[in-house]
Amino acid sequence: MTGTPAPTPAHDWLRPRLDQLLADAEAHGIEREIAVAVVTDIVTGTDFGGGHLAGDTDA
Repeated sequence: MTGTPAPTPAHDWLRPRLDQLLADAEAHGIEREIAVAVVTDIVTGTDFGGGHLAGDTDA
């Protein structure tokens, strides 16, 4: 996948919250790259979410 994904309502809602989460992590002494890696590990982990997102189906 190349480029930046097109904005969606989910992106618009989540982006500022994720930016704030990363800013909070940095304020607590966690390097941004480490925080991103940890969030990525959590989100892609097998015990997170339990399946596909709503609307994530083949049409």
